[in-house]
Amino acid sequence: MALIKADGSVSYQGAVVDTSEHYWMDGMLSEYALVWDMEKHQYESVSIGYYGADGHDFIGTRAVIDVSTEVARDIIRTLKRDAYKDFCRSVIKKKNRIEAGITARVVRGRKIPKGTELDVFWVGERPTYTGYGTEMIAGCKDKNGNKVWIKAEYLKNITPLKSPKAVERKKYMKWYIQKNAKGLVLQVAKGV
Repeated sequence: MALIKADGSVSYQGAVVDTSEHYWMDGMLSEYALVWDMEKHQYESVSIGYYGADGHDFIGTRAVIDVSTEVARDIIRTLKRDAYKDFCRSVIKKKNRIEAGITARVVRGRKIPKGTELDVFWVGERPTYTGYGTEMIAGCKDKNGNKVWIKAEYLKNITPLKSPKAVERKKYMKWYIQKNAKGLVLQVAKGV
């Protein structure tokens, strides 16, 4: 079973992963079902119940949690793809980050010539001149040992960083899947 409407029709058969409730301040209660859309390959939240303060259900749909093996495996495949993309994004972000201990090249600005290589020893925030928000500042030393303070956005990281190993990627992907898949989905996908 899956979502059973008041007229007896069934939808999302084998694709209902979880249910949840939300209590509103006026005493109303909303019920939702988390379902998997096989065409879009993503979770969707479907409203299945809306109860008045007197307990009357205005929608009249019942949900029975039911995950088929095909749906569970599609969820896991999609989560693996998303985990790999997320891992790649985090590696690129790490390689481009300006932080203490790296070597950076000046790519913008007018006080320090472009192309100058600096060793970054400190990175922090300071208020902007307008008073709205903050900006990242890097404390650096040039090849002569002179201290230079420059906006972090004017620098490009040129330190060669090691790419993560396959073991680290697999560990991240396993964590990502366990975090985003419901326990029932993992059990059904394994055939337990």
